[in-house]
Amino acid sequence: MENITSLDTVEEGRTVTILEIHGGGWRRRLYQMGILPGSHLEVVFNRGTGPIIVRVGNAEISLGRGIARKILVKVE
Repeated sequence: MENITSLDTVEEGRTVTILEIHGGGWRRRLYQMGILPGSHLEVVFNRGTGPIIVRVGNAEISLGRGIARKILVKVE
């Protein structure tokens, strides 16, 4: 059984694979930061409120909860 959810619900320390990014003019900017379908990232900080911090390669990126909600991922 695959564990598919939106990025905003993933616990700290978990690694995910991005499956889809829904709508928005910010999608291009996410792609430029390495957040695109097929890429792997680690959730560094997610306390249920405020921003979510993810690690993509050697970079840590802060995402608003609304944007993270539109990123569909598979938890590994």
